[in-house]
Amino acid sequence: MQSYTPEELSKKVGERIKALRVERGITTRDFADMANISHSYRHEIESGSVNPSLSTLYSIAMALKMQISDLLKDI
Repeated sequence: MQSYTPEELSKKVGERIKALRVERGITTRDFADMANISHSYRHEIESGSVNPSLSTLYSIAMALKMQISDLLKDI
């Protein structure tokens, strides 16, 4: 199991979320609406500058039509 600093973990999670969003062809604005988060918060999450709560990660996973465990897989 890889060990990360909190900053590195936020960056990895953000990169994974962005990659999955882009892979699915979801626009930034549509994704924010689907996950019920603000457009600016979506940007902060994807850039790794914030550490989203579990409830936010759950909302993001649901917007991506996946389980939260799959969202965090291989991180």
